[in-house]
Amino acid sequence: MKKVSKKKKEERDRVRTSKGVLQGRDEMNLVEFPFATLSRRPTMGSITCQRWIEGDDGQRHKQRWVVQGGSASGLPTEFDERVYVALMAISREQGFASRKVPFSVYRLLKIMGEATDTRHYRSVERSLERLLRASIVAEGAFWDAEKKALVHLANGFHLVERYWLAYQEADEAVVEREDAQAYLVWGQEVWRSIASGYLKRLDLRFFFSLQTPGARRLYRFLDKKFHGRAEFEIDIFQLSQQLGMAYYRYPAKVKEKLQPGIDELIDRGYLARAETVKVQGYTRLRFVKSKRPRPVSQETAEEASKADATAREECGHYGCTAKQWRRRAAHAHGVSEEYMALWERVLKRIRRRVSTVIYQAWIARTLLADLDGGRATILVPNAFLAGRLSQEHETLIRKALRDELRTDLTLVVRPAQV
Repeated sequence: MKKVSKKKKEERDRVRTSKGVLQGRDEMNLVEFPFATLSRRPTMGSITCQRWIEGDDGQRHKQRWVVQGGSASGLPTEFDERVYVALMAISREQGFASRKVPFSVYRLLKIMGEATDTRHYRSVERSLERLLRASIVAEGAFWDAEKKALVHLANGFHLVERYWLAYQEADEAVVEREDAQAYLVWGQEVWRSIASGYLKRLDLRFFFSLQTPGARRLYRFLDKKFHGRAEFEIDIFQLSQQLGMAYYRYPAKVKEKLQPGIDELIDRGYLARAETVKVQGYTRLRFVKSKRPRPVSQETAEEASKADATAREECGHYGCTAKQWRRRAAHAHGVSEEYMALWERVLKRIRRRVSTVIYQAWIARTLLADLDGGRATILVPNAFLAGRLSQEHETLIRKALRDELRTDLTLVVRPAQV
């Protein structure tokens, strides 16, 4: 058997990653119920989700879903959820041919849009360990697609049965025999569901372009609920459980924690709106899907690069950084130091909610010029960017300003003379 060097395998993975777009798939039990927290840092304890549904017999049945993390590793995190999504994409690429899925950590990180340095390799290692150690007990909550029925008895299982990394293997004979950089074996119950086709499509590019954990989790959940309909309504506390959120006593606090993810999905064109409604004293959230979602292809690095170059040329200082542009615009228009400092704080809020590509292309070269009569005047390098900002990112900017100033403002966007 011819042994392929690690360098050649990474180069092969690099080429394959650059060709086309992988198709994502999501196992639907793992969409309906959470298996990870919304935190990047691992925590101890458990995730519990409980609800009542009406069965075919007309009776109400309780569903209970409990995720327990390993004592040494903790609960799966939002990063682990992204690892799962990337692994499912690789499994789909291989035609779901086997529980054992060969992969490389390098390619996994490239799919996720993460750096391929040592730190991120270690992050994937810890992620795989948490996915392996996490146990799920489902009482009347796991849909058996093969039998077309809910498993009503307590059903305990693991997401991952085994994983192996070649660079951690000391025995060269084992490495040569496996002929893979790494592999993962899906847990038996999860694999049975995958093999039975209990899957839904997942827009992989859109998922990994989202910047907040709440937006990613909410997108996976709502994309299942929107199947065949444009609106979906749910009790706010029930939603918090099904997203794996921490417990909050008051509906307003739950909504506050959900809001950044909701805002991002609205700004990205996936949601038209999200409304709070009262039904017999209970607080519910009604989500309305956008009729014309913006394709992610509009926000590719190539387009961003062109827009960025246009902004630099129009400002008259080709090669200047966004911060230099803001300083020059402030000097040319007599913008006060107070407004400049305020806008830097607003930009910091926006930066946490959008991708680097979107921020650098459309938002970094902006400046708050004036606040007057309930209006905020925003300067941009040219008319093209003024139009794009007004059409695509007004909600995001208004939200950031409202969070900073505690008041709602109307935006006026106009080109600057620099």
